Amino acid sequence: MIAGRNWNRLSILLLLLSLVALCAACTGSPPPATSTETGAPVAAKTDEGLAPAFVLEDLEGKTVSLSDSDGEVRLIDFWATWCAPCREEIPMLNELHEKYRADGLLIVAVSDVNEGAEVVKPFVDHHGVRFANLVGSEQIVTDYEVHSLPTAFLIDRDGRIVETFFGPKPRRILEKRIRELLELPPAA
Repeated sequence: MIAGRNWNRLSILLLLLSLVALCAACTGSPPPATSTETGAPVAAKTDEGLAPAFVLEDLEGKTVSLSDSDGEVRLIDFWATWCAPCREEIPMLNELHEKYRADGLLIVAVSDVNEGAEVVKPFVDHHGVRFANLVGSEQIVTDYEVHSLPTAFLIDRDGRIVETFFGPKPRRILEKRIRELLELPPAA
């Protein structure tokens, strides 16, 4: 009798686990695509078309729109001062900004919607951030469907999202894509 009860409990547990797995597979976002070079789940190609337009304020209160940089390759990076991976990427993004801005790359950081200029500006100044920083809004988070930080969108010269990065961005892959979009030869 005891073995029969244990079997019934095990059967019910297995059934419940199967149902949970089935439900998990049917909900949420698809997992990020994997890099053909590394197999790591780092970036997902998108074919959503044009990047959503936006108008935001920079840290000095000046109005900036996405269309201000038409014709450039843009990396729109959603981040927060409290986000450790976001902070760790600052030196890399500074380097890429310096290295490729003359070729037509614009890096634009969009801060967490809960952090205003009064929080972000001292942080940016203290950490020597050299690329553009804009104060985020609920609208841009909704338009770009940002659900976690960091999230970044690589936008080509025609304004199309060509790559979406969820989480930290591997420099080698990011730089390779930037060079391709800028029509530069592969790095040696």
